[in-house]
Formats: sequence, C-alpha cells, structure tokens
Amino acid sequence: MPGVCHWGPLIALGIVITVSITATYSALQLWALPTVRFLRLPNFILMYVWLFLILKNFYQALKGPGYVPLGWKPDKESDEQYLQFCRACRGYKAPRSHHCKQCGRCVKKMDHHCPWINSCVGHDNHASFTRFVFYVPFGCSHGAFMNCNFMYCMLTYEFLYNRPYLPINMYWLVFILSGIGLGIGAALGVFVLFVVQMRSISRNRTQIEDWIVDKAKRRRSKHGDQFIFPYDLGCWRNFTQVINLSGRAIGDGMNWVLKEGCSKYDFTIEQLEQKKIKKKQSMICEVKVGYNGASCAWRFGLATCVCCPCSLDEGKIPLNVGDIITVTRWQRYWAYGDKQLPQAEVDQGRRVKGWFPRQCVQVMDRNSDKDHDQTTSEEPAARRRKKKAN
Repeated sequence: MPGVCHWGPLIALGIVITVSITATYSALQLWALPTVRFLRLPNFILMYVWLFLILKNFYQALKGPGYVPLGWKPDKESDEQYLQFCRACRGYKAPRSHHCKQCGRCVKKMDHHCPWINSCVGHDNHASFTRFVFYVPFGCSHGAFMNCNFMYCMLTYEFLYNRPYLPINMYWLVFILSGIGLGIGAALGVFVLFVVQMRSISRNRTQIEDWIVDKAKRRRSKHGDQFIFPYDLGCWRNFTQVINLSGRAIGDGMNWVLKEGCSKYDFTIEQLEQKKIKKKQSMICEVKVGYNGASCAWRFGLATCVCCPCSLDEGKIPLNVGDIITVTRWQRYWAYGDKQLPQAEVDQGRRVKGWFPRQCVQVMDRNSDKDHDQTTSEEPAARRRKKKAN
C-alpha cells in the first residue's frame, strides 16, 4: 500500500513491532522459569490478540477517509449559493467536507490530517482510526508490563531464589529497555488522542468544526443570537453514527441526519459568513524581504525561530521580493497568508498559502471591498502605480 511508504506509518509500525518483539522475548524467557506462573498461555495469547487488533484497524485506517468526487456539485443548481467552491478540485465542497492540502482532495467530514497513517481522518476511516487509538494503549501497556516484569525477574531472581539466572545479551537488554520506553510513551500519547476522539464523536463535531462553532458562537453572542450545531443528535446517537456493530460509519458522507429544526445548509451558510468576515479583515501586503520557506528562520532573529508555528496542516511558504500576499492571520513574529498568483495558475486550481515571518512583508491596503483571494499579482501593482501618479 503506497500510504505506508511514509515516515509516519513507518514510525508507528516500528514502535508497535519493537514493543511486540521485546514483549515476546520477555514472555518466552519468563515461560522457562518454574517460579513465574503469571497465566503463561493466556497472557501470551492476549498479547498477540492486541497486536492483531492494532494492525487490522491500522490497515483499515490507511484505506483513506473518503473523498468528494472531483467536480462535484449539488443536484439543485440553486443550492450552489450555500456551498464553497474548491478551485483545486474544481467542484463544490459537500457539507462537512474540507480540502486537505496534503491529500490534495476535498475530504468527507474531515477531522484532521494524521501523519501516523499518512492520510486524513474522515468519514470512511473514522471508526477504524478510533478503534486503532483504543487498542494501542492496551497493547503497548501490556507489552511494557511484560518487559518490566522480565527486567524485574532478571535483576532479583538470583537474590530471591539463590539460583543463577540465564545471562542476557547486552543488545537484547538495550532492545528491551527501548521497548519499555516506547511502550509507555505510546500508551500515554495515544490514550490522549483516544480521549480527544471520544469527545469529538460524542458531540458529532470534528476538530475543524470545533473551530467554526466557537467562532460562530462568539460572533452571534454580540447580537444576542444563539448558534445551534445542526449535526448534534445527542450523545448516544452521535456515538452510533461512528461506532456501531457494522464497523463502518453510517451514511455516505455527503448527506447527514440533522437536528430537528435545522436545515441542510445551516452550517455551510455560517462558514460562508465567516469567510466574508475573514476577507474583510485581511490585508494586502508586499514582500520586502525574501524567505526560503525553512522552519528555522534564523535570519529573522532568535525569537522568530523559537516562536515558529507548529502545524502539519499549515506549512511554511517561500516568498520572493515583490510578491503580493493576502494576509489573514497575524502573530507576534509570524503571519499567515495566501500568495497571489498569475491568473493562468489560478485557473489550474493552484494555490499557495502558509506561514512566513511577518518581517518579510509590508502592508499595502486593507482588503475590505474586493475579493482578492487568488487574484493576479498585476492588479495590486497597477493600483500602486496609479497612487504614485496621483
């Protein structure tokens, strides 16, 4: 499977296999001891049951989240006004779908892009991914316990029973200690991810939708209005939408069961309103200092390097002097924007957006009246020449 040939899945598999091999070695060594009778056979079988369940759900999660068909549009032409158009996929975004830059497609019910499976977590693989992060803490904890038990017996056997213990190879000792560290670390880290997923499933809200809902509540609270999330069906029904006996999420990922009193496009309309506000608050900037897109922007000072934004979904973009960029987010040392490209590249669906040191740019104009999203770089230049002439 092509998705496995990536550092994320390879590291995940490496951790699981390392813990499994070391735990197997420890179990076989403990099996030979007459004084160790900790449910030998059931314990050994349970260890490989965890491994089977982990690898099975890992493989299913690798199959992908499910993508919106290229060029998709709603059945009714009048519904297009309620949906966002994706230039890269040359089609409309279905409700709850979002475009992933890493996958290069619009993903059904996108939660996040997970580097450990080298794919997005979405409608089709949400259930298998949740089961995967459920079994990993149990399997890794079990393996770490077996390794710890073996180390304890190895260190205390001669003193407790006055019998020499079998000598262990130094390489195996280092390998087992690595298995203990990786097992405990993976169990704790993945358990946190499992808790996050259970919280998301219980509310039927993805991580992206959490951000949208939070902004909607803040925006409407100023006017005394209340935003109702249309896909929240109650904790139990939300849970069964993803985790059920069939092993697959319910529905096709394009049409959704709605809360009573809500319409099909309530959420997408809210997204469009937030996009309008975002464009009004954006600023047109010109690049004054070039940037090569490196994470370690040492040329711009130590504080810029230390405060570098860490996001797998939003990378850094290189900039050349004279480029025009629409900035939508500002931090103390960094800014996030959408580079304006020639119209030919825009027509091909190309888009370049990401983070860069804010020292690189100088504000030209506030984007308040016109939609500068993915326009040509010649338009702002013509406006500057006209201002200078006046």
